[in-house]
Amino acid sequence: MSKLDVYLRSVERFGASGAVLMSGQAVTLRFPTGDRHATQVTPHDQLVIMVREIAPPAALDAIDKQRSAKFDIESQGTRYSITVQPRPGAWQVEIAPGQAAAPAPAPPAAPARPAGRAPSAPVDAGSDMAIERGQYDVSAEAAPPTTSGSGFLDQLTQHGRSVRATDIYLVTGSPPLVRMGADVNPIADRGTVDAEQLSREVGIVAPPAARAAWIDGAPATFAYGDGGGRVRVTLTRDRRGPSAALRLLHGEAPALERLNLGAEVTRWLGESGLVVIGGASNSGKTTLLAAIVRALGERKRQVISIEDPIEIVQSGPSISQREVGEHVPSIAAGVFAAMREGADAIVLGEVTTAESAQALVDAVAGGHLVLTTVTGNDARLGLSRVLARIPGERGPAEKLCVGALLGTITPAVARSGGRTYEVGPP
Repeated sequence: MSKLDVYLRSVERFGASGAVLMSGQAVTLRFPTGDRHATQVTPHDQLVIMVREIAPPAALDAIDKQRSAKFDIESQGTRYSITVQPRPGAWQVEIAPGQAAAPAPAPPAAPARPAGRAPSAPVDAGSDMAIERGQYDVSAEAAPPTTSGSGFLDQLTQHGRSVRATDIYLVTGSPPLVRMGADVNPIADRGTVDAEQLSREVGIVAPPAARAAWIDGAPATFAYGDGGGRVRVTLTRDRRGPSAALRLLHGEAPALERLNLGAEVTRWLGESGLVVIGGASNSGKTTLLAAIVRALGERKRQVISIEDPIEIVQSGPSISQREVGEHVPSIAAGVFAAMREGADAIVLGEVTTAESAQALVDAVAGGHLVLTTVTGNDARLGLSRVLARIPGERGPAEKLCVGALLGTITPAVARSGGRTYEVGPP
């Protein structure tokens, strides 16, 4: 009996249409009504051992070269299709039942099973694989519906939105924390979050690349929808274990008129040049930038926004949002394509590399309206820091950008949670 057989019996036991095992993540069972997640986490080393125990030589050769492999196995009269997608430190294994194998001699007839229950096979009592039957048995009452796939996270973000919070923090060994204005407090009636629960629940919504980076100890950022808007997640680790910061974003960009920025900002929308939005973390840069992009779309200007990740989803037909790693390989590649397409406006998230800083300069030089954000309350100083990333003499690039600067906008958040905006001259 191979180590993978425990998982195969679980697929049969719960009447699932398949399963997904990922390094360091909760087991996922697939049903026609949607995926459901077990409490057990499959360590990477265990997943590697299970695959190597059953994979044929040709599949192992592909896996050793970091290429995906697909092969069939037979277990207790059923054929299964196994797909392995190996990445350094993070494998994904998909299990899909195939056709039944050649029939064996029929065993004695078993007693009739009550109607409505899925066929059940015993799971090795000594194994670590014991999916909670009350939650995952198909005969049990359906679990409460969720938008993201994680009821735990959806409950937290729903609470956060109801109290007008901006952030939720999940830290190993601590109850969930919520930020309202300048204050951070534990959420009432919530127990501490352990490392396994945090990894499992966040792993449900995180894309594979973010999970892989997190497992390897690197920070990662992604965004997902929770039904009330978008949530930007930053994954990190500290001495206590895994942690996650959840930024609660609007479901849609606010109308620019609601922000009372003045006629000068409205005038910029019809010009070419550079607009820089500066401000401290959590000051409202993302929301402000989204409001300007929405206004550009309403004025029927062709807007291409290069984001990492996409945060507030825009509905305007002339607005194209492209996520780095998903739709474009880099900010520089996205800017190059946008210029070739003749975009009226090119929008960049925060510029953090020399390559993306040079792409910003190229977009400005191309005569486009360019919008970007910088961290810090002095937007002009923030722009200077961005341009300093370009190697060599930065004088020509700074002269070009300063000459094309239409103006700056600096949002600020009061202790009460309200925001003000300072519009600066070029």
